[in-house]
Amino acid sequence: MSRTAEDILEFDRLRELLRRQTTCAPGRRAVDALAFSRDRAALDTVFALIAEAIAWRRDAGELGFGSLADPEQWLAELESPAAVLDPRKLLDAGTLADTVAWLRDALRDNLRTSAASGGGSAAGKFPLLTARAGAIADLRPLAVMIRRAVLPNGEISDDASPELRRIRGSVAHTRDAVRKSLERILRARGSEAGEDYVTLRNDRFVIPVRAADRRQVQGVVHAASATGQTVFVEPFETIEFNNRLVQLSEEEAAEITRMLAEISDRLRANLGPLRFAVETIAELDSVFARARFAREFDGTLPEFTTRSAAGDSTGQPSLELKDARHPVLADTLRAHGRSIVPMSLALGGPSPSPGTSAETVLVISGPNTGGKTVALKTVGMAVLSAQCGIPVAAEAARLPLVDRVLVDIGDEQSIAADLSTFSAHMLNVRAMLEAATPDSLVLVDELGTGTAPEEGAALAVALLDEFRERGCLTLATTHHDRLKTYASTTPGVLNAAVEFDEINLRPTYRLMVGVPGGSSGIDIARRLGLPAQVIDRARAQLSPEAHEAAALIAYLHRSRDELESLKREAVRAAQDFAEEKKRLQTEWTDRQRTRLKELEHQFAQLLEKHEKEVARAIEAIKERELRAQLEKQTGRRLVKARGEAREEADAATVAHLADSQADLGIAAAQSAKPVAASDLVPGARVRVRGLPTPVTLRRRDDASAEVEAGPLRMKVPLTDITEIVGAQTSAKAGLPRGVTVRTQPSAEPAGEEINLIGCTVEEATRRVDKFLDQAALAGSSQVRIIHGHGTGALRRGLAEFLKTHPLVEAIRSEAEDRGGQAITIVELKE
Repeated sequence: MSRTAEDILEFDRLRELLRRQTTCAPGRRAVDALAFSRDRAALDTVFALIAEAIAWRRDAGELGFGSLADPEQWLAELESPAAVLDPRKLLDAGTLADTVAWLRDALRDNLRTSAASGGGSAAGKFPLLTARAGAIADLRPLAVMIRRAVLPNGEISDDASPELRRIRGSVAHTRDAVRKSLERILRARGSEAGEDYVTLRNDRFVIPVRAADRRQVQGVVHAASATGQTVFVEPFETIEFNNRLVQLSEEEAAEITRMLAEISDRLRANLGPLRFAVETIAELDSVFARARFAREFDGTLPEFTTRSAAGDSTGQPSLELKDARHPVLADTLRAHGRSIVPMSLALGGPSPSPGTSAETVLVISGPNTGGKTVALKTVGMAVLSAQCGIPVAAEAARLPLVDRVLVDIGDEQSIAADLSTFSAHMLNVRAMLEAATPDSLVLVDELGTGTAPEEGAALAVALLDEFRERGCLTLATTHHDRLKTYASTTPGVLNAAVEFDEINLRPTYRLMVGVPGGSSGIDIARRLGLPAQVIDRARAQLSPEAHEAAALIAYLHRSRDELESLKREAVRAAQDFAEEKKRLQTEWTDRQRTRLKELEHQFAQLLEKHEKEVARAIEAIKERELRAQLEKQTGRRLVKARGEAREEADAATVAHLADSQADLGIAAAQSAKPVAASDLVPGARVRVRGLPTPVTLRRRDDASAEVEAGPLRMKVPLTDITEIVGAQTSAKAGLPRGVTVRTQPSAEPAGEEINLIGCTVEEATRRVDKFLDQAALAGSSQVRIIHGHGTGALRRGLAEFLKTHPLVEAIRSEAEDRGGQAITIVELKE
């Protein structure tokens, strides 16, 4: 093959798109160096880096190296042991050191910011980028050394060395002395206007003297004016000053040369770290260029597929592209305000069924200018991009790791080599056959053209069959009906068509896999303006078989369009169904919340009504002693009734939720296995008949047990406990999403003592009221209330409250040796 696959597929133009995204010269060279690779581990690492770069740009902004001058030249000069860099190149070296410091700081700052925001460490989020930057040596000392010696304008600073500062100080002092001496001579001569200044000639300070007055000033003439009327004389008395200046100038130059050599030697000693820093910056710049490319062209990071361990055709690696585009064509069309039509296809992968071959050959047919060749180039470019570490311009890409891409696209006829179009194609195909392996990708355009149609079609079928038997993934374009028939009848071969709009007589550039395409040559000729009589005569020349084939292809295309339409409608219907389901679930949840609120409200109303009726009945009793006795008995019974009513309401609430869930088909299955009483220990997780989820057993007696479901507590018969389950099941799991049942659990201790130290009187009375209710329910006859001494306000407030409490028989202070007035003993009524 005279041209490489990269040449034919215009891979260099893809590199140019990437070069546009780089920010420095080393990055551009790194893009130029991207090469085809089969190293799966290396490619995975590259794409992991690109993924981090994409995330970095999204979370932390850009990372570029636009301020970095190209270091290639001065790095090459440092390879010579005697080379001394000039100040400008030293400044470029300082810029590299500054860039490295900035890069390290950028990642460190991001690490600190990420940790402070609670988002985890940047090293965890960007481990590869952090490792790359962390591997670069700290070059700050080099930058400091260069900035101290060389000013931004390229001049050497006085602070470069103490010796240079001394020399320059001497130069300034000597210049001042020679100037003053010359000015004194000028004043002594009373020089006329135009001759009263000090100037330089041949780097020596001189004064102007009229040529006619030359003998009046003893000295050395260094130059004359253009007219010859003025000469520039260095008086004898300033010759020593000027000689000293020349000497100091030479010393200054020697010291600057020594300083430059010293700095160059320091850089040469760090040549390895400097080159590594440049290589790392080049890599990162190319990685971020590829991340920008992925953003601009909606690219994806490919997933690589491999052949099965068996190595047979059933384990063929797959090639799957979704909405793939040729990036070069997309860029060209975008410049003209147009967009590219994406294509999707799938080849290879596991066999459709046992005993059949994997589909490894795709035959694309359709009209000229319809996009057949673009389809081949798009697939080839996707594979080359992926194996060169470049994101693929597609929504999704699963690609094989091929050993080579074999391409025959275009007309390579050569008059000089005495090659016709057909001969050139055959030579290319022969070379492809010699190189093809089961891991190769083969792309052939217009297979079998350039010779008699019958022979060309036969040769094309034979070639495709050869590639198929070798297991190559093969894509070929054709106009031969025989190849379309071959694709329709041969296992492992698929037809595909580029769509043609028969109404507007123009291609749509859409690839349709599974159906053959028509050439539509006559229709295109009519659109391009051929005379009608010529078009009619051409149609008349078509055989009946050709008419039938064209009609069949048109029918297949219509059927496919109808199926695509049905598929889109099915997707829309599924989306509508999901939205309706979500709406119904939301409505059901709202109804359950409303119903629970109604149950709570009804329960509260019933309690209030019952208590009012009891109060009215007691008020109606006139006899004081009987009335007091009834108040005592009624108070105790009201507390017990309130607790029993709450348990019944909680059980009704849970049962209501269980019934509602059963209506929705989500009630848990119930087990009927008998449970031994000895297994029912506090803390066990049990299933209770009628409840949808396991609950926690708190205590039991001979006939019943108290169980807890989330915030609910209730008594159930032992016979209703059907199973003991693991403790890991959550009691809240059976409740529908969005529904929470809340009751008021007691936060008070269940014993015979309560500590109220630190409470206000209002808070203490509320807690004591609940505590006394629990104590009465537990059958306690006496309880202790610890309130401390303090100011006595809490003790007095509690005493007033307890005197009128219906459950309290009497109150007294504890014995002195057991707390005295810091503790109140409460005796409860029977």
